[in-house]
Amino acid sequence: MGLKDKGKICILFNKPEERDLPDRKGVMDEVNLVKETISDLGYSYFLLPVSKDYRWIDILKKKNFDLVFNLCEDFEGNSEGEAHIAGILEILKIPYTGSPPSALYLCLDKIKAKIIVSHYGIKTPPCFIPDKESPDFLPLILKPRKKDASLFIEKKNVIFKKEEYYKRVRELEGKNIEFSAEKFIDGREFNVSVFDDRVIAIGEIVFKTEPKILTYSSKWNKKSKEYIETPVHYPAMINEKEKKEIEEISIKIFKILEMRDYGRIDLRMDKNGEIYFIEANPNPDISRDSGFYKALFYAGISYKLFIERLIEKAMEKI
Repeated sequence: MGLKDKGKICILFNKPEERDLPDRKGVMDEVNLVKETISDLGYSYFLLPVSKDYRWIDILKKKNFDLVFNLCEDFEGNSEGEAHIAGILEILKIPYTGSPPSALYLCLDKIKAKIIVSHYGIKTPPCFIPDKESPDFLPLILKPRKKDASLFIEKKNVIFKKEEYYKRVRELEGKNIEFSAEKFIDGREFNVSVFDDRVIAIGEIVFKTEPKILTYSSKWNKKSKEYIETPVHYPAMINEKEKKEIEEISIKIFKILEMRDYGRIDLRMDKNGEIYFIEANPNPDISRDSGFYKALFYAGISYKLFIERLIEKAMEKI
């Protein structure tokens, strides 16, 4: 029986706690917008928060719905849990929106994603796991290897001198997470939104600050100076040749990393016009304040159409 007959959608998400950081608390804005849109489209829904007691799995097993709208980004604070949850949906043979476990796992690991993408002739900044040895190149940037949302990224993570590198590495050792070090591409940054197997918009972060990076505050603290100094403009000010190259590279990466339905590819262009893959974000934030929402607006795609197409694509996977 198809969706038009039953019309029931399970919205699966991580319920934030009071102590959570803004990036996790923001999921409820996403949930509320999705449920309103699903309702407007004429489908019924129910909310299913992922809990530590695993009762949500028992509810999924009953399959009293047509598909899962997957808004999960982790499990119990572990980013790798995002792929595990999609894996459970695969095992239970439940159709769901967004990328499969393989893409969620590959894109989360920034080093692994770069290694894979580089094998297909796409430029990536050289990277390594920080240790006590001297870096082979400067400047570089230190990032959490398997964390999203610019967590733990500050301006001082951009390193220009060796003594700064050793000092910052020692400071970050106390975070109890693995960091990666990659060559800092000091240039323009593009957010490329992909939907329905095509690039719908290319946005550019207009840096009004140095160094040119997006910190955690730049993304999540609207009242901060860093947020104000890093607006994203649509469309990016690029010529047709650059536009075509960015689109081709982004679609290629989207397919290489096995992303599905919708996603964002982050690229940088150096002073010589060379384009580098920085990272990929499957199942990005789709709340009203998100970059993807702005990309849809710029592309002339209504949010209703976007959500309905995701539902249709999920049902095609049966």
